Amino acid sequence: MNLRQLEHVIALAEEGSFARAAQRVHLSQPALSRSIQTLEDDLGMALFDRTTREVQITPAGELVVRRAKKVLFEARCLVRDVDLLRNHDIGAVSFGAGPYPAAMLLPAALDALAHHHPQLRINAVVDNWKNLLDALHAETLDFLIVDIRGTQPTSEVNVMTLPRHQAAWFVREGHPLAGRAGLDAHELQAYPVVSVPLPDPMHEALRKWLRYAPNHALEFHLVCNDVNVLQEYARKTDALLLLTTHAMWNPARMAGLVPLSLPTRSPLWLQFGIVHLAGRTLSPAAEQAIRAFQSVAATSR
Repeated sequence: MNLRQLEHVIALAEEGSFARAAQRVHLSQPALSRSIQTLEDDLGMALFDRTTREVQITPAGELVVRRAKKVLFEARCLVRDVDLLRNHDIGAVSFGAGPYPAAMLLPAALDALAHHHPQLRINAVVDNWKNLLDALHAETLDFLIVDIRGTQPTSEVNVMTLPRHQAAWFVREGHPLAGRAGLDAHELQAYPVVSVPLPDPMHEALRKWLRYAPNHALEFHLVCNDVNVLQEYARKTDALLLLTTHAMWNPARMAGLVPLSLPTRSPLWLQFGIVHLAGRTLSPAAEQAIRAFQSVAATSR
């Protein structure tokens, strides 16, 4: 068994056709067929069922593909890390941030990385949790920082919980609710809500917090991945915007917006966390970036 054979198995499993898989790995179809057959002979079991029209992966094949992806990932990481050591280079990192952590934590984390690791090359992607999770599984991102209540726990990912952040509702200065003491959640129902895209569990939790009737859906007036756009929209309308109390630490960014005074009977929280693939070795650059987010999150509650 060798790494090339594992690449061939993965290609055939994902393409479902010897023709497409052979093209992908730059081999002739007979050469690819021999590579797969040799591996099956070495393992003593069939990895694929062949028919005249298609190729179906067997349960044994699925197991081999899962393990092969991890082996190839670690092999790439080994080559990368040795090259970095040889060149005395910390390397590069690609990570994804959900809209809320991007607005609340990303600027400070980038400042820290620029100060401590000025040679580090960074690719930061801001998107909703679903697209980021797809990119993580495709191994185009090293890790994510998201509200982890939107991610389903699985054996495929590791989650590092960060200190949670208390949320607050913000409105424009002069809003009918601004400056009023002792507001009740029911009173917020009369105003439009703008939000980043939320996973269904978070959307339902917010609907219940606002005390909507069981048969009354919470419909957002505007949904956008960019918190800055939502802030600007809230400054010009009567919309309600949910942010963390940490946002008040930056008066310049929050100009024209004020927090509502709501009872603390049941405060809202955002639970950020760092998510990366299980069984994968993080690069030195990714480890440094994660430490930066952990430090910022610990000091910005």
